[in-house]
Amino acid sequence: MIYTVKKIEEELDFGCEERADGVSAMAVVTLEDLDLQESRIKMEDDLLYARSIQEGDKVYLDEENKLDKALDEDWTSKCMVRTMDTAAFVDRLQAVKAGRPVEWKCPFCGGNVGLIEQKETKTLIGCDSCDMRIELENS
Repeated sequence: MIYTVKKIEEELDFGCEERADGVSAMAVVTLEDLDLQESRIKMEDDLLYARSIQEGDKVYLDEENKLDKALDEDWTSKCMVRTMDTAAFVDRLQAVKAGRPVEWKCPFCGGNVGLIEQKETKTLIGCDSCDMRIELENS
């Protein structure tokens, strides 16, 4: 599911003590879903900075239940600057192709990515919520 980041606030409630040494600074993120329902989650402040998540951004919860930016219609211009673990991506493709279950969230809509169709010569992998598709040739 895609959310809009409505507000990012520093978490200031540490109980009766200060934040312990070695504990990451957290932010409270207010999200709004497509039905305009708001929810709040805590997220590591460093992760929000690393993923350049700001108020107004479209986001989804990834496989680790962490916020990540949703790709938009201008995603091709960002392809070369977005870091990706290519080996992990290929491993996911191969696992899905082999029929193994994989936790994989769509970067466009937050839906689940999996096997759509497998024929003798081609395998189609895609999202169950949008039209994102990857076609692989079977060797």
